[in-house]
Amino acid sequence: GPKMNGHKWQVSAVMPRAIAWAATICVFILSPDGEFPGNGIGQTSKIDYYEVFHGYKHVLISKWADPHIQKIISELNSFMFRKGGVTSSKSGSTSPMEDLSAEIDAAMVAM
Repeated sequence: GPKMNGHKWQVSAVMPRAIAWAATICVFILSPDGEFPGNGIGQTSKIDYYEVFHGYKHVLISKWADPHIQKIISELNSFMFRKGGVTSSKSGSTSPMEDLSAEIDAAMVAM
């Protein structure tokens, strides 16, 4: 098939900024705001998306070496770039539906 954009741009791993951006977009999608604001503050929700993004990015950078966060990063890399993921014992490949809730909970506690 055609090369994915990540390969074209020589991107091979997710980084804190990309994860923070994706999380901020999820907050926006779940908010009552109808459009993404140019000033960074939701018109209806009054959510400061600029601060949300920078807060997520700060936490990810400061806790990047945490083993729980690294497991989640490994899974994201595996899903997005088909490498570096945790393998399941049955198939020898990463399960796209693996439950990472324990790792997410542990990472949240560490923050």
